[in-house]
Formats: sequence, structure tokens, C-alpha cells
Amino acid sequence: MNRGEDHNDHTHPDTTSPARVAAAAAVRRLVHALVAHEGDDEMLARLAATATTLGDELERAPARPRGTDSFPNWATGSQPEGAVLSCVDDCMVAGPANPLSTGTRIHREGDEAVLRVTLDPGFEGLPGRAHGGIVASLFDEAMGQVLYMEGERGFTAWLRVDYRAPVLTGAPIEIRARLKEREGRKFLVVAELSNDGQPGPTAESLYVTPRPTS
Repeated sequence: MNRGEDHNDHTHPDTTSPARVAAAAAVRRLVHALVAHEGDDEMLARLAATATTLGDELERAPARPRGTDSFPNWATGSQPEGAVLSCVDDCMVAGPANPLSTGTRIHREGDEAVLRVTLDPGFEGLPGRAHGGIVASLFDEAMGQVLYMEGERGFTAWLRVDYRAPVLTGAPIEIRARLKEREGRKFLVVAELSNDGQPGPTAESLYVTPRPTS
């Protein structure tokens, strides 16, 4: 089980079935187990055959709606202290129904969006170190939720990460993101990461809300 899932202590706003969330968690565990552990050829052959059979079966099932119209709009007001801040259950970074997810949850603490997670081996770049891409994704997820805190939704215009220190897998990560400046539809957000209590990378990002439709 991904250690980041320990923070799933609030009801998520999506209505994804528990069976889908459980399936995603099982696949996620399998992926990290495959990366981190040896398996003999017979076991790996069984895994490949089973995964192929189940993949074929799923691909014969009806497609799920994937357009943005299927995503609920939760930007209906500022979020209270302690609220879970999230996008959709299928989110690649934090979605419980996505097996690629880190399993994290993000909460509001004062004027900050706070992400906590411990990355498992499948997110390594070099052994024992998180890939820079997943670090940037964690920043983007936490920083984007600052808009949700403000009752807004928007899109990333740019993201800059200062990789001033390596981020280790298997060690607790905390990202604290906050609004630095707002000008009209533009939100400038900053964030800092700590890894096992030690200062790590920092980031700055610009988010832009959609133009009014009327």
C-alpha cells in the first residue's frame, strides 16, 4: 500500500465506486512491488498473462466519459480549514481511482495547501531518489489547490522548480503552497518542499483562470 494513502482520512467529493478505488490501489501496490522486488520468471510470466487477460477484458467494456464536462466543478466558494483539496478521482497525481497516483491527499492549513506523501519505489529516477518529473508534478498539484482554496479553478501557465536538493523515496515529503500575488485572472503561487524534515526543492508557478463565458 502506498504510504501516502495513510492521509485519506476525509470523504472525497467524487462518487467513484469503492470497487474502482480498491482496484486502483491493488494495481498501484503491484507496480511498486514489481519495481522493488525480485520475482522468478514463472511468477513474472503469470503476472504478465493475468494482466493481459484482465486488460483485454476491461478494453471490451464500455468506455468511461473522459471529457471535461464529466468533471464536477467544485470551485463554488473558499474551502474551510482542514478541507481536503483535490481535483478528480482519476487525477494522475492524487486521484484514488488512478493506479498511477502517488496516493497523496492535500489539506488546507491556514492560508496554505499542504501535501504530504511518501513516494514508493516506482517513482524513482536514480535508486532511492525521486524522479524530477514526479517532484514537479507534486508541486503542481499542491500549488494548483491554492486556487481551489480561493474558490477558483485555473490552468498552469508555467512552473519553475529549483531542485536544490535530492528528494528521497521512502522518506516523508511535505509541500506547503500559498498564494503570493493575484492580479485579475492570474495567480502567482509559491511552495517549499521538505523531505524527512530537511529543506528541499522550491517552486513558483503562475495559474490563469478561464475567461468569463458571458
